[in-house]
Amino acid sequence: MHSNIARGLACALLPTLLFSAPAIGDESSPKEVLVNATSSTTTTPPANLNVEPTQPGQPVDSVDSVDSVDSAGTPAATELAPVVAEQPPTPALLISTTVPTTSRVTPSTIAGALNALKLVEKAKTTKGARSVGKAMAQDKYGWGAAQYTCLNTLWTKESRWNYRSRNKVTGAHGIPQAYPATKYESIGSDWRTNPITQMTWGLKYIKVRYQTPCKALRTFYRINMY
Repeated sequence: MHSNIARGLACALLPTLLFSAPAIGDESSPKEVLVNATSSTTTTPPANLNVEPTQPGQPVDSVDSVDSVDSAGTPAATELAPVVAEQPPTPALLISTTVPTTSRVTPSTIAGALNALKLVEKAKTTKGARSVGKAMAQDKYGWGAAQYTCLNTLWTKESRWNYRSRNKVTGAHGIPQAYPATKYESIGSDWRTNPITQMTWGLKYIKVRYQTPCKALRTFYRINMY
């Protein structure tokens, strides 16, 4: 009796078991999993894929900014790359720092330059030229009152201490009457307007050629020139 009941139950349940049971071999077949592209789940790239991490602060090139490569392998210039014209260097402002002195620029050297300008203006007068010439002879060569007397006589006869004096016959020029006048160039190019440049050359000429103004004056008396 019991076997008949079991056989009846098996026959009743057989259709259900046949439709609900998996097909043979389904357990070994892989399941296809669809991953939503908008899922926030972070996926780890495969181990065989080389991925260079982006450096902090380094801009990432977009597809539009990457140069394309033609069939010959030559990179083509991108149309979106900005073209910046190379700016020419701005010339630095050139400032002259040459100072007519051997020492550093200090208030004292500036004051000395201003005094020199005043002396030039002073020497443009007859009285001023005599005063400046006397001081120069003393300071540079140690010529005292006696030598200055000879110097005064000599240059009075030559030019009357006029820095613009010019001999119409010979072309001699200036207070000491240099001939030719371009000899002043050895002292300075401003000899046409600077009586101190003229006297500096004249005193040096006397020292080298005659040693003293009095000897130069004796030569002048003898040949009317020195």
